[in-house]
Amino acid sequence: MKINISKTIVVLFAVLSCLIIGNAADDEVDESEIPELQYMNRSVDPCDDFYEYVCGNFPTVHPLPSDTLVIDQFSLLENSLVELATAILSSNDAVEDPVALKKARGAYKACIDVDYVDSLVDPEVTIVVDEGGFPLVENSSSTVFGWNEIGEAVGKYGVPMIFTIETFADLTNASKNMIRIYSDNVSNPTLFRPYTELSYEEVLEKGFLSLEFQTTTTTGRSVVLKPFDIFLRTIAFKVRNALGSFLSDEEVIENINVMANFMRGVYQGGYVPENVTVEDFKGMSITLAELNAWTKAQFGDTIQMDWVEYLRRVFKNSGTSIDETTEVVTSTNTSRLFYGVLNWVSMNKPETIKNFVLMRTFLYMAPDSDAETRAAFEQYYRQINLSVLPRAKFCTRKVIDAVGTASLSFAVAYEYQLRYFNVNKFAKAIQMIKDIKNSFTEIMNQTTWMDEQSKTVAIQKINNLVTIMGYPDFVSNKTLLDRFYENVRICKWDNYGNSRRIRAFKQAYQISQVEKRDRTFWDKSPFEVNAYYNRPNNKIIFPVAVLNPIFFGSNLSVLDYGRIGSVIGHEITHGFDYQGQMYNQDGLLQQWWSNETRAAFKQRMQCFVDQYNQYYIPEIDDYVNGSTTLNENIADNGGARESYNAMKKFLERTGQNQRTKNFSADQLFFIGFGTMWCNNPSKEYLLVMQDDDHARAKWRVNGVLSNMEQFSEAFSCKAGTNMNPEQRCRLW
Repeated sequence: MKINISKTIVVLFAVLSCLIIGNAADDEVDESEIPELQYMNRSVDPCDDFYEYVCGNFPTVHPLPSDTLVIDQFSLLENSLVELATAILSSNDAVEDPVALKKARGAYKACIDVDYVDSLVDPEVTIVVDEGGFPLVENSSSTVFGWNEIGEAVGKYGVPMIFTIETFADLTNASKNMIRIYSDNVSNPTLFRPYTELSYEEVLEKGFLSLEFQTTTTTGRSVVLKPFDIFLRTIAFKVRNALGSFLSDEEVIENINVMANFMRGVYQGGYVPENVTVEDFKGMSITLAELNAWTKAQFGDTIQMDWVEYLRRVFKNSGTSIDETTEVVTSTNTSRLFYGVLNWVSMNKPETIKNFVLMRTFLYMAPDSDAETRAAFEQYYRQINLSVLPRAKFCTRKVIDAVGTASLSFAVAYEYQLRYFNVNKFAKAIQMIKDIKNSFTEIMNQTTWMDEQSKTVAIQKINNLVTIMGYPDFVSNKTLLDRFYENVRICKWDNYGNSRRIRAFKQAYQISQVEKRDRTFWDKSPFEVNAYYNRPNNKIIFPVAVLNPIFFGSNLSVLDYGRIGSVIGHEITHGFDYQGQMYNQDGLLQQWWSNETRAAFKQRMQCFVDQYNQYYIPEIDDYVNGSTTLNENIADNGGARESYNAMKKFLERTGQNQRTKNFSADQLFFIGFGTMWCNNPSKEYLLVMQDDDHARAKWRVNGVLSNMEQFSEAFSCKAGTNMNPEQRCRLW
């Protein structure tokens, strides 16, 4: 199938006639109308530990189940959206519904009908037949399987094989994109919050990365298999039996071990002999013609690799033309990676390569297979202490792309925006973005450590910022929505095939931008509870999911400024964090600040590193890593200050004095900010977070607010208390 992307995806800035902001002036709101206040522990001194003051009762309200990593405001909202989406997908089709929505419902209902799914036993056999055999479990006299076949499989199944391939912005030309080819998973946009649970694909990827087979027991005669080994063998034996092959268990296991050895080599960057000097690429990109010439110069005729043909097959469903002038991003280690992987693939038999490709496909599609394969997958999950999602929740999350890039989620968003979301919220959000950009500009002008020229170009970057919000414009237009999905085939009787086609469509959509550079391109699901800043495109992204309570939609605007306002400011500030300050207003990688301003920035930046390094996490007996979390900490601090100033201007402009019996407007702003981060984490979650670039929630609150003199004034904190320290850190 090919994606129809003839219509440009535009920013949803609908013209709305109604602007709903806040209550009438001097209205005192009853505290019972602010449900988040139940999370507060008012026995705690807010000047000692503000997080405990606003969130101390959260674990009581939301106790943590034994099989859950963390409960927080993000996961609570995500679960409510999944329930709502399940209701949408479970509903009967109406005559007036778009075909796209009917396809989404068809995919969900095929997924949820496990009785029918299980009646179609061994669906893996259809892939084996289509691919002309599976050498891992069959006798094979000869197999032809090279880079062209690998590319064909990537395009057909939407599963990364050996290389990960994506569209990447040209950092020297604001109108161009290129292809990026790499071997590990890296993230381009910055997230407002870390993912709290891994997707099935991510868990499987970790399994592939940790392939180890023979660990002898104390008897010295048998082997103790690790969970992923068991999973691999179970699927291999199942497919062998379904094909009626007479290969013995020992022969199949030997083939698995050979495949595992190949995988280890791939994840280690292939093989570069010590006596080989790899020719480096010149510049930041290389054309496919030049890449073919480089490959020929390095290997002669010993390796059959035509990069143009390989990538044509990968991109075949994306509507993108690949030719010799197509460019690939290069970096310091790209040439060595390409040499090592090409050499390693050539050193292994075609049968081994094909075994890897097919087995990887089977494992990625295991959650959509029959009962026997799903049981093996679920056993693997339980053995590594993870919980498998209930079937309905899994099916819904798959269709709405709850975490990750977009596919069928746009179709579900049609019904959501039509019947369940108040689109008048956009007007308020747009006004808040305007207020916060103005606030940041004012703060920028007041800085004393930047020279005037650096201030000027920084303000230009703020003004050139692109905002995309809610969902793509075509979502609300049935004709355009159906055109977008017209080549996606969904069958109510073919869940396994639907899974393959959805995965392939998702991948094709994501890589469809190679021939053009559209800064407003939507690559995220509208149902993802998060927000993003994309440096190469200087844009911020707010899916419609995050425009819901608790983050947005309170009856007090001061709470909204404390929450979604701080999120907006956070994402804008990412354009001016340690990495963001390396990209100019068009997202080009170049120095655009003076050396003096850069030096002053670095000096102030160190203050944040030192500040967060001192924060202790007693549950795991460790400290926050101030260097790893630096960019997020800069964004948190800047975002809260920018939104606070914008909130004050809003109250001044509207003449309002929003308050409750016990709290002033300023105090409510900070309470709103704090309660946004309430969570109940497990020890395992805190350990995982130590490798993340976000600080623990408690320090995302206390670390930020202790840097704001406005907080100390609002709560009358005496000098020298935890929340009113002698030394404060500030950039913006």
